[in-house]
Amino acid sequence: MRLVETGVAGVAQLLKKLPERVRTRLAKSTGIKDFAAADCEDLREAVHTLRLWFNTPSAYVPPKRTRIERPTGMGQLLVPRTLKPASASITCGLCADPVKAGDLIGRTRSPKNPKLHQEMGWLCQQCRYERREKPRRRDVLLRIFHHLFASSAVDLNAHECAVLRTWILEDPKLTATAAWQRDPLHSTLARLQTSQEEAKPATGIAFPTTLTILALLRERSASASPAAAADTELLNVMLQHLHEWETNPQKVSAARYGRGPAFRVQVLAVTASPSVLSERGGPFDLHHAPPPKDEDHEDEEGQGEA
Repeated sequence: MRLVETGVAGVAQLLKKLPERVRTRLAKSTGIKDFAAADCEDLREAVHTLRLWFNTPSAYVPPKRTRIERPTGMGQLLVPRTLKPASASITCGLCADPVKAGDLIGRTRSPKNPKLHQEMGWLCQQCRYERREKPRRRDVLLRIFHHLFASSAVDLNAHECAVLRTWILEDPKLTATAAWQRDPLHSTLARLQTSQEEAKPATGIAFPTTLTILALLRERSASASPAAAADTELLNVMLQHLHEWETNPQKVSAARYGRGPAFRVQVLAVTASPSVLSERGGPFDLHHAPPPKDEDHEDEEGQGEA
């Protein structure tokens, strides 16, 4: 917060503006209503914005309204709290993809259950809008990870089911893998196909079945045509953290944290092998089926998209 105040004063002096005017424009540019209550992600973007204004005074202009055509139906995500061009190069707060300065980034609204879900950082356009309409494999993996993190059954829409089923079936020697031998997935593959064909907005996959799928994907990534390196790396660190939650190698106190999400948060925080997942934390609310029409559908072209 001190860096923000120092930056506001410096920009105001440079541009010969009142500090209050600079602070107001900063609030509108970053979507921060209360700087005193802002989290580290918002404050970091505010500092980046102030540095941009100080180094490039011509960038000190009123924020432009940005209109995005959002997916509809089962692929739609809630309207973001704020949307803006990135003032500096960052990585996405969910998928860790690089985001260049000037690319659109957004932040979600605060979780409805802050005791369970943590706020995500600034998200790339794929994670903010497209991850449920045009999911990549890593989008499905992240969805699985955060559902398991929050102790909930994995919930996939038809688009996500199609991606997962295609990935599983890529290996022609699927049934010879150890994971399949332990827990054949005939019925699961049939359910994924039905979800795809019937465009179901939600298909639940139980925890044990999900673990089998992840183990199967790890085996096939080593024996069949290799998956993208980023997907393989993400799969490996997911399984690493799932194993740590099961074995608790750092001896996190179950008496203090229980065995639910709070325990997993702490295990992730003290892992001996940090990853893109442990750096971002969680669990995150990655959204289920679209809410009823009378819920959370404020003006989609209002402040959240300004």
